Amino acid sequence: MNRMSVWEQLVQLPYLNLYSKLVNAALELDVFSHLTKQVEMAELAAEMNWDEANTGYFLGALSALGFVEQSGGKYQNTEESQKYLVKGSPEYLGDFILFYGQNEGTVPMDVKKLLAEGPQPMPQMEMEQSLDFAQYGQMLRMSEEGYRQQEILRIVRTLPENNTLRRVLDVGCATGLLGLSVIGDAPERRGVLFDQIPPQIMQESVARMGLQDRAEVLQGNFLTDPVGVGYDLILAVSIMLFAKGNMEALLKKFYNALNPGGVLLIISEGIAPDFSEPWDMVTGYLPYYLNGMDMGVKKGEVPEAARKAGFTKVETRVETLCSGVQEIHVIRK
Repeated sequence: MNRMSVWEQLVQLPYLNLYSKLVNAALELDVFSHLTKQVEMAELAAEMNWDEANTGYFLGALSALGFVEQSGGKYQNTEESQKYLVKGSPEYLGDFILFYGQNEGTVPMDVKKLLAEGPQPMPQMEMEQSLDFAQYGQMLRMSEEGYRQQEILRIVRTLPENNTLRRVLDVGCATGLLGLSVIGDAPERRGVLFDQIPPQIMQESVARMGLQDRAEVLQGNFLTDPVGVGYDLILAVSIMLFAKGNMEALLKKFYNALNPGGVLLIISEGIAPDFSEPWDMVTGYLPYYLNGMDMGVKKGEVPEAARKAGFTKVETRVETLCSGVQEIHVIRK
């Protein structure tokens, strides 16, 4: 992976907080939905009831960063902003960015204190027990709509088995929108959403997607409860960190749940054992590690556990997804 040089990072560092504030404000104000066609600065200021001069500075900054383009005193989204930042776009990313920005800092990271004193006292418990799943599930909904649905569809459609997948399990599915996108992608598909969040959250997603007759909701803990059998595809997106220390047993459960020739699709972090890459996963999980919490799946952990669980066909590739650099594991029974 190509990294910026240390010099390039250092000269940008003083502006990163302001950059984040600017972009988050634009998303919270839904500015990009108002710039789908050319708009004069004064026109936008009047429409949004903003100070006219500051509207000009604001739009100028977005233009300098490449989010909007300016021509003849009028402003309009760039092609990428139109694609990713306008609400209602199939590949909308705005709510995903806001969700993770708002949840940054849920684990304290006073670097100087943690270096001097080591991990601070925190309840050492399974991560899923420490979350308010009712609240977290509702918050997750906004992060799953749009681009992430298209992203999982793209990955599944590349599978040679795509046209023969009839029964799908989305395990640890949160609100279920990712699995429902896959289920809804072919009229003959049926599926199960499995998570321990309140089932009504998953049922709301089923209703929103209009798949009441094709999708079943099961509430349970995938580490300890049965997940069913007879699946052609199991989706396990960003859940393997919950199985740290128990991964082989979980993958054996998935092996038994698959039909012969079935596919287990796992997306996980793939952090280097020496913690040197990828930079976004290392940075994102640093607060957990500094606080003594072994979070994030290491490179090689999933393939090793899969083979021990009985799988013989394991393919792993690295892709940059909207959540960062991730490992995609295609595991066949």
